[in-house]
Amino acid sequence: MTPLGGVPGVEGLDHVGLNVPDMDQAVRFFTEAFGATTLFCIDRIADPEGGAMERLGAPRAASFELTMLQLGSGRLELLRWWTEDPSDDAPRSSGLGAAHVAIKVSDVAAAVACLGAMDGVQVLGQPITFASGVTPGLTNAFVTTPWGALVELLDWGQPTTVTTG
Repeated sequence: MTPLGGVPGVEGLDHVGLNVPDMDQAVRFFTEAFGATTLFCIDRIADPEGGAMERLGAPRAASFELTMLQLGSGRLELLRWWTEDPSDDAPRSSGLGAAHVAIKVSDVAAAVACLGAMDGVQVLGQPITFASGVTPGLTNAFVTTPWGALVELLDWGQPTTVTTG
């Protein structure tokens, strides 16, 4: 296998982690909306000495629980944190470190309609299909989860070959 990038042994993306304010709500959302299945759960982890949390970039007294979901061919890790200074505010999509989850669907308009009917989901506009540029044929739309996380729904359309200068 040809190595990717400069780091030896890179094989590809394994999963994406998403911080959530309520684990039950988040698991229910991704299982009901997208058919995700739970691979495993880890109950609340605390490290009284704080070394493990500091290695994760969190305050020494922080703790978390984790649920790993299978969503189609990908995996999504949900993390619920407890810290001394909790913030339940979802980061702005333009904020440093903010992220979104992109979910491939076969019919973006139908997915938007279905999600728009769910409690707490906000549709951020109707699907757009790009006719040109680097993503011709791509159709996407965005929604927010009941707790404010950004989700992109997308269909790449017909495969195209894109060459860059």
